[in-house]
Amino acid sequence: MARKVRTFGDLRHSAALFGLGETKPHHFLEMLRVAWQNRDNLPYSWNVLSKGVCDGCALGTSGLKDWTIEGTHLCMVRLELLRLNTMPAFDPALLGDAAHLRNRTSRQLREMGRLGYPMRRLKGETGFTRVEWEQAWEDIGHLWKQFDPARTFLYLTSRGITNEVYYVAQKVARYLGSANVDNAARLCHSPSTGALKSTLGGGPTTRN
Repeated sequence: MARKVRTFGDLRHSAALFGLGETKPHHFLEMLRVAWQNRDNLPYSWNVLSKGVCDGCALGTSGLKDWTIEGTHLCMVRLELLRLNTMPAFDPALLGDAAHLRNRTSRQLREMGRLGYPMRRLKGETGFTRVEWEQAWEDIGHLWKQFDPARTFLYLTSRGITNEVYYVAQKVARYLGSANVDNAARLCHSPSTGALKSTLGGGPTTRN
């Protein structure tokens, strides 16, 4: 059976400019704003969108398609999270005085940029200083080795973390001797697990 090609008329929801009066208007303006936010890394942004997976949900996105909607599909959640992938590392000197950070909102802290290096703050210091990975492991490695693996765990939040990051994190935890790895996605999907089990008889959580 030949696949029906959707025309512009099929895709057009209404004649209202930018969808004004609809449930989620102004998507074209939002897309322009996202493009402007990522203007310093547009080629990489395009690679993330056209070849990468979604950072924010479990719809099975692969590039510009997913497993739920036919044809091209690119949701605003994925666009909103794009900057997490493209933002440059901020100057570590910005963490030199932690008191200045207390007055910043969560958005302002996030917009500072990506944490590109291990940072350390010792007792009595006003802020954080950059250390090399070797120094970070020298500081905490011997402490980690003293922990009981059965009582040690790694916990990750889910929003904006790709499957690749989850994979690497759980491999690191196991390399360090702990098989106790959990993430917020499992907790987020626990209601759907209960609903699926009570209605369908099986409760596998949706794909992370």
